[in-house]
Amino acid sequence: MKVAIISIGNELLNGRTINTNASYIGKKLFEIGIVVEQILTIRDEADAIRSALNQTLPNFDALILTGGLGPTHDDITKKVLADYFHSPMTFDETILHKIEERFRKRGMKMPETNREQAYFPSKAQKIENPIGTAPGMHFHQDNKHVFVLPGVPQEMERMTDEYIVPFLRKTAKLPELAVHLYRTTGIAESKIYQLCKELFTRYPNFEIAFLPKLTGVDVRIIERQPTGNYHHFEEQLLKIIGKYVYSFEEEELEEVIGKLLKQEGLTISVAESCTGGLIQDRITNVPGSSEYFMGGMVTYSNESKLKFLGVEKEILEKFGAVSEPVAEQMALGIRRVMGTDIGLSTTGIAGPTGATPEKPIGLLYVGLATPEKVLSRKFQLGQDRLINKLQGSVAALEYLRRYLLNLL
Repeated sequence: MKVAIISIGNELLNGRTINTNASYIGKKLFEIGIVVEQILTIRDEADAIRSALNQTLPNFDALILTGGLGPTHDDITKKVLADYFHSPMTFDETILHKIEERFRKRGMKMPETNREQAYFPSKAQKIENPIGTAPGMHFHQDNKHVFVLPGVPQEMERMTDEYIVPFLRKTAKLPELAVHLYRTTGIAESKIYQLCKELFTRYPNFEIAFLPKLTGVDVRIIERQPTGNYHHFEEQLLKIIGKYVYSFEEEELEEVIGKLLKQEGLTISVAESCTGGLIQDRITNVPGSSEYFMGGMVTYSNESKLKFLGVEKEILEKFGAVSEPVAEQMALGIRRVMGTDIGLSTTGIAGPTGATPEKPIGLLYVGLATPEKVLSRKFQLGQDRLINKLQGSVAALEYLRRYLLNLL
């Protein structure tokens, strides 16, 4: 099946918004064996939309459009598509009721402009929007499928997962394949390739892709026409990079850690300096994290480390705030104050100032206090402040994961 994506929105062209929608759709279709062959990004203009449809519809089996379904004057996608497919608009009371109910639940009265979203093309099938006000549209004409989704990423993702992917999986003649994911952190893309190069050459039929991010590297392996012998390859792969793999699914490191903490019945608290609360933010992104996360502090100044965590003044003066002993005392202090099984801490130099020849930008210490022992580790990150904060939070969480799995 040949598929193209048309992303609609001036903000995508002027650099104000990154087109994550096309990336998400492409990834989800790839997982079921459909490779998106073209992505167009166009302005919120009727002529541009019509031109994109004329250009792509003759050459593709399915088009997926995103953007322009809101209630404001520049949201013209629905009207243009209705005209293009000669599909008169009808007023749908069911849509109106759902919109009104959504506002009511938030204690708000629906603005009159939202009534426009209740007009729907008569020839289109409705794609339910479980978290927003704008339903999607599915036009089917001359064996072509055109799906139209809102541009709001969270809404688009749910509708892609719950409607488009199941529909295409059922309708399209897709090749048999298996997709295997290995989410890693703490190892560079080039290092993974260097370590696994010989193994990969022995299995030339597998399609291997490296997907690097600031937080780690995803290794995605596609097995076309599976034979049932993949486990032999996987055993060898995990012998090489297994300790760096934190998940085989589309989940974040903090989700994995949450499962491990609940599994062991452990609680944790966090004291952060250079990461500025990012570790606590990541932990609390996980639903149900209150079962194991008891609280934390951002002790950015030396005074706060002394006052709230009980870091010894002599240790601070002798070794400095960015040091192994201070990281360990911070972890001990937060564990004591919060009464948790584990205390986790970070202290470092995010940059661009504060560095010395002995303590360069990107220097990070992670501390870990448990009932049995106190541990710490030194990391050397890069030169960018925000990246150092992000990667510092990942380094601390990965250090915790390895402790929980006895991999230290």
